[in-house]
Amino acid sequence: MVSLSGVLVALHVFANVVWIGALLSVVLLLSRAADAAADVSVVGGLARAVHGRLAAPAFMSSFAAGLIVILLAPRVYAHLPWLHAKLLFALVVIALHHVIGARARRAAGGDRAAANVTALGGVVFVCAAVAVFLGVVKP
Repeated sequence: MVSLSGVLVALHVFANVVWIGALLSVVLLLSRAADAAADVSVVGGLARAVHGRLAAPAFMSSFAAGLIVILLAPRVYAHLPWLHAKLLFALVVIALHHVIGARARRAAGGDRAAANVTALGGVVFVCAAVAVFLGVVKP
């Protein structure tokens, strides 16, 4: 029989896959919008749409599912040092999610400088990879 916790963990992982994939897609689109040959408003608008219609809902789903899993057994999760480290990397990704979303909104308004998010995308990639490692290996 499948447990509620197992279903929530599966939802959390699936939402993370969609969230990080969409967020990195936004980074790629914004990198294109930063190119002088691109129409920054059009490409920025596409990036904003991907962020708002895919990355943001996936983030909310991931956050909700992860929070519920922790709330179902808070004493268990409070004593797992790997989880605290994983949450630190997740918080960095969450902060960058909001920064990248704001940059997409500014790029959609024509601000080419706001589209320069390539380095932020690299940090998202590394932090997401470390969070996955910690969540799977559980050192």
